[in-house]
This record gives sequence, structure tokens and C-alpha cells, in this order.
Amino acid sequence: MSALDNIVDEILTEARTKADRILSDALSKAEIIRKREQVRAVEQSGLIERQTDKQIADIKSRCEIVNALRRRQAILETQNAELEETISVARQVLLDQPNNEYFAFIVKMVAAQAENGECDLMFNADDRSTLPKYFQQTLNLVLPEGNKVNVSYVAADIDGGFVLKYEDLEKDCSFEAIFRKRRDEFYELIQGVLF
Repeated sequence: MSALDNIVDEILTEARTKADRILSDALSKAEIIRKREQVRAVEQSGLIERQTDKQIADIKSRCEIVNALRRRQAILETQNAELEETISVARQVLLDQPNNEYFAFIVKMVAAQAENGECDLMFNADDRSTLPKYFQQTLNLVLPEGNKVNVSYVAADIDGGFVLKYEDLEKDCSFEAIFRKRRDEFYELIQGVLF
């Protein structure tokens, strides 16, 4: 398994944990909504009793539909908020690593993402200014034969991570791009737990 797969697995594990918490929170909110709607139904019972049997059946049916929609809406809102928070926290954890751990992680990512051939490696201005001494040499030692990376002097407009720029291809490996690409996987995972 590659380092990137390990990282993705760690992120998915964290997402599963958050999904369990989301489910618990959503069920609590759904229970509050259910109780509120029960109180509301009791208050309206005097009016309902004076209506015809058909009207009673229609109102009950509409209440059930409304309650189900409200519960689902509350769950979806919570789910989306927690998903965004999870992604944000995970990305921030990567960005907040100590410099040596951050660049060791970058080396693993580049080794996993590099294509055959030579390319330029672009960082954001902050990362570019804190590159460890001999970073390029260290990086090229871990790359498979036939791959070579040159650290670019041009800064990329990214939050963290890097961009690999080949002659005819630009591979965005910024943390934002990676999390955006994996967002659907996180969403499906959380949705699978909730529904």
C-alpha cells in the first residue's frame, strides 16, 4: 500500500468516526424535532377532532411527511456541516505539522504521485521559503529510476502540498485538490452510515 493510500485510509477512518458522531447528533436533533412536532399535534388536536374523518387522515399524513422531511433536512444539514468541518480539520492537521514531518510527508506524496520523466515541483511561497536543506537531492534519491524532480523557484497559488509540472501536464497535489477529489468518498461514507 502506498503512503498516499495509508494517508487516505487514516482520513477515511477519521471520517468514519466523525460519521458515527454525526449520526448520533442527527438522531438527537431528529428526536427533538419529533417531540416538538408531537407537542404541536397535541395543541392542534381540538381542531382536528372537529374535522371530518377524511380531513383527520389527510392532516396526519401531512404531519408525518413534514416530520420526515424536517428530520431528513436536519440530518443533511448536520451531515454537510460535519463533513466540511472534518475536511477542514484534516487539512489543517496536515498544514500544522512540524516542518520536518511536513516535508517528510511531502517526500512520500511526491514519490507516490510522480510520473516517469522530469518535472518541476512547485510549492506555495511559505513552503518554498522553509524547504529543508538538500530537499531536492533527498527527494530524487527516493524516486524510482527515470524520475527526476526539480524544485521550482516559481511559487504556486495553493494552501499546502505541491504541484508537479511536466512539459505537457500539470498535476495538482495541493491539499485542497486532494481533499476536493476525496470529498465524494467522505460524503458517500457518511451518507452510508446515516441512511
